Amino acid sequence: MVPDAWGGRVSPGVTMRRLANAVAATSLVAGAALVIGAGPAGAVPTTLLSSTTPGFQADAATVPAGICFVTITADGGHGATGRNTEGPGGAGASVSGRVDVTPGSTLSVHVAGAGDDEGAGGSGGGGASGAAGGPTNPFGGGGGGASSVATTTGTLLVVAGGGGGGSARPGGAGGLLGENGGSGGFINQEIPATGGTPAGAGGTGGNVDGAQGGGGGGVTGAGAAGGANAGAGGAGNNGVGGGGGGSGTGAGAGGAGGAGGTGTGLGGTGGAGGGAGDSTGGNGGPGGGSANNGGGGGGGVGFGGGGGGILAGAGGGGGYGGGGGAGGDFEGAAGGSSFMAAGATDVASSASSRAGDGQVTITFDPATDTCPSPPTPAPTPSATPTAGAAVAVVGVARFTG
Repeated sequence: MVPDAWGGRVSPGVTMRRLANAVAATSLVAGAALVIGAGPAGAVPTTLLSSTTPGFQADAATVPAGICFVTITADGGHGATGRNTEGPGGAGASVSGRVDVTPGSTLSVHVAGAGDDEGAGGSGGGGASGAAGGPTNPFGGGGGGASSVATTTGTLLVVAGGGGGGSARPGGAGGLLGENGGSGGFINQEIPATGGTPAGAGGTGGNVDGAQGGGGGGVTGAGAAGGANAGAGGAGNNGVGGGGGGSGTGAGAGGAGGAGGTGTGLGGTGGAGGGAGDSTGGNGGPGGGSANNGGGGGGGVGFGGGGGGILAGAGGGGGYGGGGGAGGDFEGAAGGSSFMAAGATDVASSASSRAGDGQVTITFDPATDTCPSPPTPAPTPSATPTAGAAVAVVGVARFTG
């Protein structure tokens, strides 16, 4: 027998059972604390949309009630190499970030298409290539289109720029966030095509002895000039991009891209057609003169079209937009620039690992992306009599007897 906590005496077996029960109870409490603490961190993100199908999707996703943030990952389309396989097409950009949204709002999406080896531009404003000289007139690579996400009220959230088409020289890559789209490849005295800018302006077309590529369309300002013989890119209008300019020579100048809000986002015509934009985007400018001259890409909500290429000179990249079309036998085209909404967090950008069409994915985390709780209002202070102020006193009669 041993003394218990109250001064009595109990057997050793009873004491051991009490100890075991206490240890077991402590273990259960500790285990419950671990499970509670691990719950929120184990939430699985919910996918609102994931698409690799090129083209425009109006009202593609609706933000759930109580959700104020979504994470968007977008990849631009890859520029094509074309039949002149010396210079590869440029990679599209891949951008991601967590952005503010309004519960119940709807989002529109444009998934980029890749440029085509026969010179056509990809969906999302890719510029078309010009054809090379010679008996078969093989085309350079068409520019990759841009992928974009915007609210249906027109607020731009994300754009991933497309890569420029390749030819005898490589195409430029879609621009990383805060950088120009990559310039097209060139040699010697060639004037290279330049990429779209981080401010949303289009890039200039290349020039080889007067054979000039079209300028890229803009989103936040004027499109880029295409030179004396090629069309300028269309200007942006309230976040809707202009079309890319068509390519041309002294024998036939390319047409200018339409301004945002003035068209239907059709790609420019020519030996190869520019990639389509969407909605009220500016139409791409047609290639001038010869049927071998490429048209500019169409603009759309949030992105500008890439400029068209020609036999030699390549198209400029779109502002927040599609890559330009390559010169058929000379220059590589420039890439479009990219965009992320102000205030976004967890922002990243890189060259896309995708070899063809782009993609768009929209997710939210139900544990961390809910709307912040409104602040608790401060308590109303109770009234306190001011010193020296008169205070009413009410007398109550009490009877005893």
